[in-house]
Amino acid sequence: MVFSFLLSPLLGFQILPPPPNDYSHRVDFSGSILNNQGLVAYQGLDPSAVNFGHSGGAKNAVNIGSPYYVTGREGSPEIPSPGATRSADVTGLNNFPFLSQYLENNNIPLNSIGFGLKQKEGRSFEQTWNLGNNILGEDWYASPDSTIEENIYKANPDDVEWGLYYNQTKIVDFGYTDIYVAVDFGPTTSFLDDTSFNFTNPVPATKSVGLDQLQGGLADAFLQDVKNAGGKVRVSSSAPVTLETVRLAISDKYAMRVFSFAGSIQAVKAVPEPSSQLGIFAFGVLGAAFWLRKKHKIASCKKRTLTLKN
Repeated sequence: MVFSFLLSPLLGFQILPPPPNDYSHRVDFSGSILNNQGLVAYQGLDPSAVNFGHSGGAKNAVNIGSPYYVTGREGSPEIPSPGATRSADVTGLNNFPFLSQYLENNNIPLNSIGFGLKQKEGRSFEQTWNLGNNILGEDWYASPDSTIEENIYKANPDDVEWGLYYNQTKIVDFGYTDIYVAVDFGPTTSFLDDTSFNFTNPVPATKSVGLDQLQGGLADAFLQDVKNAGGKVRVSSSAPVTLETVRLAISDKYAMRVFSFAGSIQAVKAVPEPSSQLGIFAFGVLGAAFWLRKKHKIASCKKRTLTLKN
């Protein structure tokens, strides 16, 4: 179900580009921690280190340090490794006629298609999307007069990958993009009124090499729909935080926030259209949280995964 989400009192981003406003051609997905999927946002344990992230800055933010890294569950530093194979399952299609027909003709279940992002095989947990030098006004932005915080996660394009999957095989590669995150800390310091909105640049999508006939047909169908809708893809997600979808974990190197998330892959033109309202952005998106700050202190986490319960 598509809903309209307004980041208020957001009157315009300071360092983030314009967000998407075209959701007419999309592939919806959802990844739950209960199904060994989702995303992981994490940071180093030393408050004096760059990879601890920044603290505070925005109104109602809690000063425990922001997540410095982000990756899919399949690239998680959790101990033991969750053994995940992708970040989410596809749950619906809107205006993807070639892909829909191919699935129907070949009796392929929709949830056999998925979405994933992670550091490439052989890369370390620190070679994923991150906040770089963590410089205010460059890598992130916040003001005590606003509840909004902006973050730009970047990576070496050779170190990361993301795209569309069929079962455990990536069938379509998406081109590199930064990941943009706007967090609204809400009217109080409670994490229960926090909300995040996350999106990427429009990027090219290409067919993976070495696919069999069925896998190749799926990739071709998806790419034909993308071509017809504008030739690029981008991803976005948004939702308020819930206790049921977040798990805290800690290792000897990182404090982690593991969470379910949902959103959509949109087929779009190369250049995003401007917002329909000057300075005020309304977002139509799916699902659950991408990554969110928590009020709970990381120091209270044990050296094992903790599940938050109602």
